[in-house]
Amino acid sequence: MPTFHDLRVRRRELLDELEQMEATVVELTAMLDGTAEPIPEEFAEQHEHRAWLRRQQAGVLVILSETERALLEFGPDGWDED
Repeated sequence: MPTFHDLRVRRRELLDELEQMEATVVELTAMLDGTAEPIPEEFAEQHEHRAWLRRQQAGVLVILSETERALLEFGPDGWDED
């Protein structure tokens, strides 16, 4: 079973990963919102990448939720402090 410290470190890593993914999604969305329909071939890969990132974000959120649940088992105080 992971230690309290391990869980806090993992939580911080997951939050950082989510932040990076969100920045990339925002960047791709800004680029793709300026394209006309139908989607030009060169942007198809970016659309696929953005969809993949959103699926990855959902997975990270599930892992983050499980990590926070495990942290709560140690008690409600202090686990969310950086």
